Amino acid sequence: MSISLYFAPNSSAFAPLVALEEAHADFRPVAVSIATGEQHMPAYRAINPHGRVPTLVVDGTPIGEVIAILGWIADRYPPAGLLPTDPIERAQAHALMSWIASTVHVALAQVRRPERYADDPEVRRALEAPGRSVFAAALAELEARSAATSSPFLFGDRFGAVDAYALVVRRWADGLGLDRATFASFADRTDALFARASVRRALDHETLLPAAAA
Repeated sequence: MSISLYFAPNSSAFAPLVALEEAHADFRPVAVSIATGEQHMPAYRAINPHGRVPTLVVDGTPIGEVIAILGWIADRYPPAGLLPTDPIERAQAHALMSWIASTVHVALAQVRRPERYADDPEVRRALEAPGRSVFAAALAELEARSAATSSPFLFGDRFGAVDAYALVVRRWADGLGLDRATFASFADRTDALFARASVRRALDHETLLPAAAA
């Protein structure tokens, strides 16, 4: 089986990058340079018509969107335990990840990628404040969830897809310069997860790239 993950450093693609490493999958990481607009070039558009990362390509068949990719990895590598086997718990994990994708990520995009929503420069600037507000509120929810569980993981009793996605949110929070004191429990929890071997390997895929790919 041939597996390639097209990713961009510091993007939501970090979650499937971590998941593939957690599953000890044999895959090829392919960096896409957002800074140079590579995601909009014909070669990448042929793989992902939306021009977004990540894209997982399995034996020539592309799979887009973080949650779909995480689901495929979990199903392909069940011993990794990336998603619960209980139907209710699995649905709850999907619900939490869907919320990150549809609410948290959208709020971040209002701050970092306002061109997705408006052409007018004034409208773009106006999107930042509500985007930051929604992101901060979402982070507060994750902080409350983190503070309420004694497990070292955000969902369940073992590292999984939700934790991989939570690391993405943590990186976004740091990138926005938010005060760590406002999400102390979530910060401590994700600090510990960043020390995990699979996460360190995923980080290596980013840090070992040529500067042009950053």
